[in-house]
Amino acid sequence: PGWPWNRFSESAVRETSGPVFCIMEAGVAQLSQQLLMRPMTTGGIQESEGQMRNLVLACNKDGLDSLRMGNYKASLEQFKYAEAILIANQNQAENESLLAVTCNNLGCYYKRTGKMHAALSYLRRCLKIEVSMGTDPVTVAGTHLNISSILSKLQKHDKALEHGLGALELVASRIFA
Repeated sequence: PGWPWNRFSESAVRETSGPVFCIMEAGVAQLSQQLLMRPMTTGGIQESEGQMRNLVLACNKDGLDSLRMGNYKASLEQFKYAEAILIANQNQAENESLLAVTCNNLGCYYKRTGKMHAALSYLRRCLKIEVSMGTDPVTVAGTHLNISSILSKLQKHDKALEHGLGALELVASRIFA
């Protein structure tokens, strides 16, 4: 139906195994299929939302692990997969925090691969979500620092300084509150 993971079949997962990192582990593929086949009762919806959350978190974790190991292709696939799941399910308020995490991870991915404008775009999107949700100030400060770092690399030092000072203010307000 409207779920983005229906494009992955078990054979596609098997074809990508081996020395190359899988787009999805077999357990994730199984979970995807279960979510697609489950009838949507009231309890089933809540259970499916929990499973979807776990799937998105697993994709983000696998993406970060791949990024740390330098496997950029697998990392990007995991993050974009998580993003697609969340975009397909925008009507669920809880997904906003997961989208912020995914956008932050995509920002880190693009920063690591030298695509600073893409990194900046995702981190700004993350910041917008975090601010609108009233996310913990220390988390928002971290996003400001990531943005500051990228702006500095882009030779936009005045803007970088603004974000750096904004991060400092957020942390100071938390410490001295």
